Amino acid sequence: MTTITDTNLVLDEQIGVQTVTDDNDVLLDQTLSDALTALGVLGISPTDPTTGFPQVAVNTALLDTTGATDLALSIPDDGPGGTTSGLFTVDGVEIFLYNEGGIIYGREADGNGDADPAGALAFAVALDETDLSSAQIYLIQYEPLQHNVPGDPPVIDDDDILSFAQGKITLDVTTTELVTTFQPLDFASIPAGSPQETLTVATADPTDSHSAKFDGIIFPAGPVGTVTDPTTINKNPGTNDDLNPDSIGFGVKGGQASQLNQNEGFFVQDAAWTSGDENEIGGIRFDIQGIGGVKSVNIEWWAVDDGVVVATGHDTVSLPAGSAVFENYTIEPNDSVDQIYVRFFYDTKASTSGVRVENLEVAFPSTTEVTVVNHEDLGTHLVFEDAGPTFDGITGDATPFQVGLAANQQDTGTFDLTPGADGSHVTITGFTDLGGTAITETLTNDGTTLTYHDVATDTDLYQLNVTDSGYTFDVLFTPQGEQSDLNFNAVKSGGPQETLTVPTVDNTGSIVFDGLIFNATPAADATEAAFVPFNTTPLGGPTVAADDLNPDAVGFGVKGGQASQINNNEGFTFSTADGSDINNLTFAVAGIGNINAITVESWLYDDGGNLIDHTIENVTGLRSGNQTVTIDDDGGQAFDTAYVQFHVGGANSGVRILDFSTSIEGPVDDQPFEFTLANTDLDGDAATQTLSILASQDFIV
Repeated sequence: MTTITDTNLVLDEQIGVQTVTDDNDVLLDQTLSDALTALGVLGISPTDPTTGFPQVAVNTALLDTTGATDLALSIPDDGPGGTTSGLFTVDGVEIFLYNEGGIIYGREADGNGDADPAGALAFAVALDETDLSSAQIYLIQYEPLQHNVPGDPPVIDDDDILSFAQGKITLDVTTTELVTTFQPLDFASIPAGSPQETLTVATADPTDSHSAKFDGIIFPAGPVGTVTDPTTINKNPGTNDDLNPDSIGFGVKGGQASQLNQNEGFFVQDAAWTSGDENEIGGIRFDIQGIGGVKSVNIEWWAVDDGVVVATGHDTVSLPAGSAVFENYTIEPNDSVDQIYVRFFYDTKASTSGVRVENLEVAFPSTTEVTVVNHEDLGTHLVFEDAGPTFDGITGDATPFQVGLAANQQDTGTFDLTPGADGSHVTITGFTDLGGTAITETLTNDGTTLTYHDVATDTDLYQLNVTDSGYTFDVLFTPQGEQSDLNFNAVKSGGPQETLTVPTVDNTGSIVFDGLIFNATPAADATEAAFVPFNTTPLGGPTVAADDLNPDAVGFGVKGGQASQINNNEGFTFSTADGSDINNLTFAVAGIGNINAITVESWLYDDGGNLIDHTIENVTGLRSGNQTVTIDDDGGQAFDTAYVQFHVGGANSGVRILDFSTSIEGPVDDQPFEFTLANTDLDGDAATQTLSILASQDFIV
């Protein structure tokens, strides 16, 4: 009976005591730490809750010490330079085995990868046989181990286990028991020269009282397997099955009396056997000599216990030439049996072939118990389960998983995950492709930042950043409609007007202009209300003609000065006819009266009247040609209403504004994103989550 039962000692690397099926983790508190220290275990202390190490597992069902008188741990291939364990740390450092005072340690290799008896502790196997009847083995782990070989599919937790190869670590079990040993038989002591139905032959050891009983058998002809139960064969068919002994063996009379010919054989048992398990034998062995130039012999055998065939086998034995013998052909079943039956047959020259069996030995149990040390493999029963990471979910912010589709809009969230004992990091492993080669997606080498880039405009559009705790998703631009010229030909001409509604040439919208007469310059942070006086009596408004606009085919002037131009402290406000926001308004400036430079000042407001941007633009080079002015937000945000004031030096100087174009912010389709995020540990184990974000103008804040 083996001491190590048909079970394993399983330690789960996951932080905390794991209690799922087959895990044998136990709490390493101060009490257990003290007990292990008393056993001589090095480097032991209560588990650090942050790292989860050291950890301990013990399986009370692993050992059955019944009949054992002593136990010890050993490394069969132990040497002064350490023994390879076949295991590595999670960082890829090889671990070597050392037997230190009966405790097996796994120690890290040195910086060159060589065995180091002082290397850092990776694991330990300790035996507590203080009470032999309840002896226990402790599996102790000091640091995470490498479970996945690079390139293997990442598998997490219970399916991803480590153990030791056969023969790396053994449990040496000392018992006292009857031992079955082969005993030579004393054929010289029995009469030779006359066939006998059975032969009873004592062992050659005068201190041993066993004898073997042989009985000859004539077997039915046929190939291997013809006989399934040899106990049914008639063992006394006349005298042909009689045994003819000599001083070193016997033959069967049926053929040549001194040898075993085609389909002849015998069975053997302890001469004292009658029934049951007493007086069984453990096997038989003998030398074989070919007779008459025979080159090989087929041997078929059956082991019988309690009348049932419990084992069978067959061999073709190639025989040496001349008088040489094939030594120690052995039949040894796994357990002791009542009888062993043996058949000899030949493939060629069956009628003339034969062999002699000589120097027979039978395995008998010892008459007294002796001390025996059995080396049972322990390493294959020691199991380290992987501590894979988890990734249970993603929690969004106050407006989860949605972001405004405009520059400087952001969505954030946090991760619900655990790193496992190996440590882990979150990376981006999958993402939505927005446009083939037109929009590129660039993922940093560490997999934590993904940037969408518009190739044509050389503009970054979106960016996702992940850490081990959460994510941020940023919109880096504001989608804009197509730039379109204003069609002043569509405006009724013939005189100044309070307001002008000018459509775009592609009819995507209309801009409404209203003239302004300034008697002061508003503050840079002026509220929208600050512009009311410049469009009401006495400066302007419906009842005042000075702020009326005088259109022509390409632009307009303000009537207050020269009607076809804009003079100092004149200006205008503009918005869309349908209330849509505006991305920009662009126009050309032409100098009048030899003027070379002016200043254009603008204030932009959103739908709520909040100031978005204030800009002072110095326009120079008017003498050399028309110059372009663009009214827009430097940050790219669309606006609802703009106020523009012109500062022109010189009493008779002014400018014409012409060739208008605009980009009106129309509805932009929502942009959905889907990302795959992986929480991957140092073994390559990965737990994943899908992050879905919707970018929409409806979510702009």
